[in-house]
Amino acid sequence: MKNLKFLWFLFSIAFLTWSCEGKFDEPNNPLTANAGEEQEITTGAMAVLDGSKSTNAAGKPMEYSWKLLEKPTGANPTLSVLNSIAVQFTTDTEGAYTFELTVSYNAWTDKAEVTIVVSEGDENFLEARGGDDQSQNLGTMIQLDGTLSLNETGEDLIFLWEFVSKPEGSTVQFSPSNAGITNFQPDKPGEYLIKMTIKAGNHQSSDLIKVTILDGVNGEGPVILNSDILADKMLPDVFVNNPEKLDYLVTKDIAVKGAKLTVDPGVRIGFEEGTGFTIDANGSLRVYTMDVTNKPIIFQGKEANKGFWDGITIFSTQAPEYIVGLELRDAGKLGYGIKYTNGSKAHLNRTTVHNNLGVGIWLDESSSLEEFKYNHLHDNEVSPLKIPARLISELFIENQILDKNIHVTEGKILSGLEHIWPNFTVGFDILTDLVVYNGSSLVLSEGARINMNDDKAIRVINGSVLKILGSNTVPVKIEGISKQKGAWRGIYIENSKDRPSSIYLTEIRHAGSNAIAGQTPATIKLGNGAKFKLYKTVLDQGKGDGFEAVGSNIGLAFEENKIINHTGHPVSVAADLVEHLDYLTQMENNGINEVAVDGFKTLAKDGGEIVWKGFATRTPYVIKGLGKDLTIQSGMRIKDGVTIKMQPGSRIDVQNANGRLGYLTVEGFEGNPVIIQGTTESAGSWYGITYSTSNQQNVIRHALIKHAGKTMSNNFSAAVTVDNVPQGSLMVQNTKITHSGQHGIAVTKQFAHLLLASDLSFEEIKGEQIFTW
Repeated sequence: MKNLKFLWFLFSIAFLTWSCEGKFDEPNNPLTANAGEEQEITTGAMAVLDGSKSTNAAGKPMEYSWKLLEKPTGANPTLSVLNSIAVQFTTDTEGAYTFELTVSYNAWTDKAEVTIVVSEGDENFLEARGGDDQSQNLGTMIQLDGTLSLNETGEDLIFLWEFVSKPEGSTVQFSPSNAGITNFQPDKPGEYLIKMTIKAGNHQSSDLIKVTILDGVNGEGPVILNSDILADKMLPDVFVNNPEKLDYLVTKDIAVKGAKLTVDPGVRIGFEEGTGFTIDANGSLRVYTMDVTNKPIIFQGKEANKGFWDGITIFSTQAPEYIVGLELRDAGKLGYGIKYTNGSKAHLNRTTVHNNLGVGIWLDESSSLEEFKYNHLHDNEVSPLKIPARLISELFIENQILDKNIHVTEGKILSGLEHIWPNFTVGFDILTDLVVYNGSSLVLSEGARINMNDDKAIRVINGSVLKILGSNTVPVKIEGISKQKGAWRGIYIENSKDRPSSIYLTEIRHAGSNAIAGQTPATIKLGNGAKFKLYKTVLDQGKGDGFEAVGSNIGLAFEENKIINHTGHPVSVAADLVEHLDYLTQMENNGINEVAVDGFKTLAKDGGEIVWKGFATRTPYVIKGLGKDLTIQSGMRIKDGVTIKMQPGSRIDVQNANGRLGYLTVEGFEGNPVIIQGTTESAGSWYGITYSTSNQQNVIRHALIKHAGKTMSNNFSAAVTVDNVPQGSLMVQNTKITHSGQHGIAVTKQFAHLLLASDLSFEEIKGEQIFTW
């Protein structure tokens, strides 16, 4: 027992000694209260007591309490809730007001004081008005507008926006913080308390605005978009783990004005019926994802029906923003999924547009393309794409455009550059005249399919070029949309300026609705100055003529073409172009199966011989048009098998002129004669052939000349005349002359020796077989 008492005694002494020599350290207070800076305001103005600069070293939220310690006698200030981080204060009594702020956390507290000095108000009143409190869904760009603040000072306003408090973890900032209108993009749900301070000279006023951000993720439905976007706004992916769920739902038409709308990867936006996006001239839309497979951006109807929602209309004149990785569907209530207008520029890549009423993508006449590739357009009710002709060459061939033809509007190509149109699995429906001019070029390659709207034409003028290059297995096809004979006007080429157009291995059908120029419709028509090559091409199912070239200064190459099923002539050309028509040209089942030849131009060629070869199909030439006579003023040869039909009252004259020696050789063979006859097949319907040159190549062999020798009241007539002034000569052999109106052959007695005739036969000659005078 004594031992226990002794031990207790020692313990007590040790404890007392330790207590005297060393105490427990009390924990430091982590709180520092800060009531803000002293303020000077006028009576009636609003001040904000701001404790936001108070700190807690423990990093935990604090409680705030404000207390009015001193005030002028009789003052009755107006204060908002005093247990908040910030308190609004106003009074109509001048003097000094001292406030105490107490911050507390657990058992700790700290205090700070601030004084507000209020002076008498005057007519120079200043009142901060930062707008109403608001509540929005997460993802909505918040815009605050202080420009309605009252300023009667006459001084310029200085603005300052500050966050008094924001949700834990938020790093958001104002953009900008010193302007009348500011924006911020909430990054956390919760409450954002904002102080706006305005200064004008020596005057100052503040306002508090509370913005509550709702957490769409925790709600049952998507974030609602129902107001115009007036400040830059970003739409993040809300339901990251549920990609099939709508992140946002548009419940009314939304316009983006003076701002950029950015849609993040993985976002899915639904649209209520009849709603849509409009991007104004000073707005822009950026839709961008690189992970198209796993993080596509989807704009869709709330219901998956074509035409359920309006679509997107882009008026933006800003630098084009990317639309990459978008899937747009169920739109088209206004006739399109996406429309670019008002000079807007399109930059679309890897975008899918499908299941839309009307047109998938519409680029109107004023728009332009920045880039358009790897897009997939399909299952759009009217057309996948509506686009001006001048922009088609900017489409990359890697685009997949399916189901319906591309609609081509505003057909003017005038850049002066070469436009090479790509080919897709669908063709092009040309809705307006397609006009290539100002030195431009249009190139179509094998497999191209062009469908022309009713009564529209392709015109290539003013030094421009059309190159159509099909192949034997995959020709280019140009047809009418309706597939009816004479649906569209045809192709017109004029004033090539020595830059030839060419059409190779192409099938052209259904032209000839009306004349492109002149009086007669034609599938292809050449105007003055045209330079043109037509090779192995089919002209089919046309009203009017197949091919026409009767202008001046035309250059023509024409080989192995097939002209069928036209209501008029297969070919109608000026006399000087006949020699360029190929012998293998096929002409079948045409309403007037004759090649019309306009004799208006004299047949005269420097350096060489004009040769009329005729055709394997034995299609005849008929001389008609502005000139029904043939005037030959250089060397000309008519080959075996050729048939020439002469209009009533017409003639063939062989002359020397302009230093050229004219001659005509009619070169038939036995069993395959040259036939020259009248169109009416009545005796003496046309005047005949007159040789007024003494060229040794004036020869007629194996020919049949019919219906010539039209009678004259004061002169003789004959089917063939060897003239005396100027002196003519002729060798005629193995030839038959029938149904002359008067004589068979006529020659002057003085120069009878210049007619060398043998093996001739005559039938139905009313006068002498060989008449001399």
